[in-house]
Amino acid sequence: MILMMKANRGVLWLFQKKELMTGEECSAFLQSFNSENIPRIPVDIKMKHSQYIIEKHKGRTWLLYNTLYNSMLTMSDGEYEQYRGQKFDELDLVEVLTDNGFLIPEYSDEFERYDYYQNRLYDLFPSPSHYTVVLTTKCNARCIYCYEEGIRYEDMSFQTAERLSELFLRTEKDIDITWFGGEPLLKTELIDEISDILNRNNKRFKSGIITNGSLLSEEIIKTKFKDWHIEWVQITIDGMGEEYSKRKCYYNSKENYFDIIIRNLDILLENSINVSVRLNTDSENREECLRLAHFLKDKYPDNRYLTVYPAFLTGNKRMIPDMDERISYVSSIYRLYPPESELLSDNPKVNACFYRQPGAFVIDADGSILCCDRDIGKQKTKIGTVYDIENFDRLKKPESIIPRVQEQCRNCVYYSKCAGGCRDAYEGQCKYDACFMERYKTEFLINKIIGVDSEGTE
Repeated sequence: MILMMKANRGVLWLFQKKELMTGEECSAFLQSFNSENIPRIPVDIKMKHSQYIIEKHKGRTWLLYNTLYNSMLTMSDGEYEQYRGQKFDELDLVEVLTDNGFLIPEYSDEFERYDYYQNRLYDLFPSPSHYTVVLTTKCNARCIYCYEEGIRYEDMSFQTAERLSELFLRTEKDIDITWFGGEPLLKTELIDEISDILNRNNKRFKSGIITNGSLLSEEIIKTKFKDWHIEWVQITIDGMGEEYSKRKCYYNSKENYFDIIIRNLDILLENSINVSVRLNTDSENREECLRLAHFLKDKYPDNRYLTVYPAFLTGNKRMIPDMDERISYVSSIYRLYPPESELLSDNPKVNACFYRQPGAFVIDADGSILCCDRDIGKQKTKIGTVYDIENFDRLKKPESIIPRVQEQCRNCVYYSKCAGGCRDAYEGQCKYDACFMERYKTEFLINKIIGVDSEGTE
């Protein structure tokens, strides 16, 4: 047996300790614990297998990775049989499995404890003030998959923008803004207005923008981005030339928008702007998205400012319902643009979904304050307006509107990497709609370590 990654002892102790801690006790413990002072669980306590273990097999070697405690080891067939049957020939093997969370006390319900501590820590860990600002619900494209389809078209008024800026000035925290739409670059004057107020009052803020990229220009990138404090840009590209045009359905169909996007991408990267290209994928365009990924890799080899990543479209008849197909597809992308290996050592997610992030709010175009960025124009999660509140710092998201974790997530080995995924997608047509991409990234990284392909074969 070879221990490749040791467990996070602080997290593991929360699940081994018989008595539960309060939120304050847990927070203080995690910030000050010393692994050398944590006692070992006696090996004579009745144990069970952790529910958060990924197992991979190649030849006579087993690789086990615990997604909750971030521990990893390899073992032989004989050692694996001992582990599965919990009948051991060597005490050393038992101690390693126990010290690294592969075996846990039978009294510990890992999901219930995860849920308990996540709820207790909800308000205790410092959270950034993040605001998704919807400048307009109008767009110059009509994407065939847009989840904002059918909502009322409207622009944010200057009065609402000024009121929002006033609230930003009152918050004690630094501000993180995502400019959003519709197509936010249809309303650059509103970005100018809000940014100018914050700059004149020396309010610290940073921002990024989610755009289709068609209205970007050299002037905007070189002159306005600095005033807007832009740190990143996300552009969705759904395939090469003709496929891209077919799926975007721009109102001005005479323009070659794919070439325009690539030209703007050139300018962004030349100016050292971090760009994420999102590949919105379903069963009809996955081959085109793969072609695009190869095209971008060839055009911008090893460009440190460019990230290309896949995302699955949900809620329509073109979605990819089969998990094996999904894993095979994302693995093809990840071979070109590998996910960060640090994912395997990240602490368990707390409040991963926008719904559950205490300091994250959406400001809709009419000034409504929402809890979810997929609720734009629908406002099922509306908790007020910018005219109803005096300060964002005291604004709370009611627990009653946050969907509880669905049953299939409770029993999923990837739960600690996404904490239940996208709550808005729980009512989707596919049982994998809610899964964050961390699931696929983890699978890819583990397969790469043991040397198997996306289907788990050598």
